[in-house]
Amino acid sequence: MIVAKAPYRISFFGGGSDYPEWFHEHGGAFLSTAIDHFVFVSVRTKAPFDKNKYRVLWRLFEEVETRDDIQHPVVREALKMLDITSSMDISYFGDLPSGTGMGSSSSFTVALLAALYASLDKDPNDLELAREAIEIERERLKETVGIQDQIAAAFGGFNHVKIQNDGNFSITKVLLPSSRLKEFNDRLLLVYTGVTRHASIVAKTKVANFGNTSSSIKRLQAMASEGREILENNENLNKFGELLHEAWLQKRDLAKNITNDTIDQLYQRGLDNGAIGGKLLGAGGGGFMLFFVEEGMRTVLQEHLNDYAIVPLNVAAPGVSVSMKDNSKHTQLYEQIWKRK
Repeated sequence: MIVAKAPYRISFFGGGSDYPEWFHEHGGAFLSTAIDHFVFVSVRTKAPFDKNKYRVLWRLFEEVETRDDIQHPVVREALKMLDITSSMDISYFGDLPSGTGMGSSSSFTVALLAALYASLDKDPNDLELAREAIEIERERLKETVGIQDQIAAAFGGFNHVKIQNDGNFSITKVLLPSSRLKEFNDRLLLVYTGVTRHASIVAKTKVANFGNTSSSIKRLQAMASEGREILENNENLNKFGELLHEAWLQKRDLAKNITNDTIDQLYQRGLDNGAIGGKLLGAGGGGFMLFFVEEGMRTVLQEHLNDYAIVPLNVAAPGVSVSMKDNSKHTQLYEQIWKRK
């Protein structure tokens, strides 16, 4: 059995500029961090005498004979991309709910690719995994998604990423002294709104509206550099929270379905009880709200939001990895048998 994991992410600034519909004309940039919550994918080669060739455990339990019969779109397309014909047993679970703005779909895709490659005894680098995850989501499945989530899941860490018009990108690690990183981490409060949504649906509205919101996207794109400078130049961290607040005001104007009365009321409760700024993570419409609090106010705000689920986190978590690999003789024999069938 092979087990791979990839982190969820928090995106601070630059969201929207990572869509090809934008960066092919304007370039793009974002500031994000992987966090210490993960998606896990396990893969094993099934015995050749099992009735059904593929078994996939996710929201559904699938047992099918051909790749084309697999309902999970990412699993189906990943098997096709890597031309895997041997029998597979694939299962998935995550630390956080899907559809909540934490990049879970891309984390799953990256972890799945890493696990499937390991089953082939191959070890692609982070760039290859990120690019192939982007290809599956954008090109094969035609999802309206950006490219930042796949990069964050594959590379991990705390990154400032700049995207060129042709889609190539450069990554600059945000490297902070441990004391500064802890101070920053202690200012974050992650709150689950209890609402899930399909990010691609929200994103379609946002992308379709790019022509009317270009000034906001350009400002969000510029904030990626500004946020990094605040952190690295040892400026007062309150400035980071204020920048997040500005980013949220810009983001909420990108599409009508990004926010709603419930989300706005939650955000205001945060501001009234110690938060300097914050944002709804991901495309919008629900999921997780991130608050940046005044120094020493995280516990106070948490008490005022005790009717919501609070998720502890640490930033700058590692990227995708294969944590368990079994190259037993049985597995190798099964693979040989399937290749002959």
